[in-house]
Amino acid sequence: MSEKDDEQSFLEAMSDVRPLIGKKGNKTHSGNSRKPNADIPESTLRARRKAAELDKPSSGAALSEAWIEPVDPEQFIEFSRPGIQTTRLRQLRQGMIPVQFQVDLHGYKIDEARELIHEFIQVSRYRGLTCVRIIHGKSHRSKERQSTLKSHTNHWLKQMPDVLAFCSAPPSEGGTGSVLVLLKRK
Repeated sequence: MSEKDDEQSFLEAMSDVRPLIGKKGNKTHSGNSRKPNADIPESTLRARRKAAELDKPSSGAALSEAWIEPVDPEQFIEFSRPGIQTTRLRQLRQGMIPVQFQVDLHGYKIDEARELIHEFIQVSRYRGLTCVRIIHGKSHRSKERQSTLKSHTNHWLKQMPDVLAFCSAPPSEGGTGSVLVLLKRK
């Protein structure tokens, strides 16, 4: 079938379709005759666009620093998005999914680590990898034994839509000093 045949079939199928009518009798959908947000002030639209840009991280710098939940250096961390199969999560916890790529954050400052994690996840996803490891270490800098890079890594990975799940690695794979990350398929 050619494009003209497809277009003709579509037009025939849509021949009896009428535009929707709003409460005041205004057409709410009639092609290009009306802007979809005509009744909304421009300042509100600008604010909505800005908020939408902030909601989806496009670079490592866009990952939120609002409040980082402190994570103990020896604490096991875990996260999964709704819909992840329990079997797949168990396999990740047990280190049964082969690690295809890894990055070591030792020696990096917080801002550098944020950029590196974002870039690492993007490159891994681009390569079609599904399981990667991030080695964040277990720094014991403060008296409260709060691990800064571990806490930040835990926080940032939850914000990345390409991350389906992550958990602290089993002892043979780096233990609580690293996380295994399950990524969306390309």
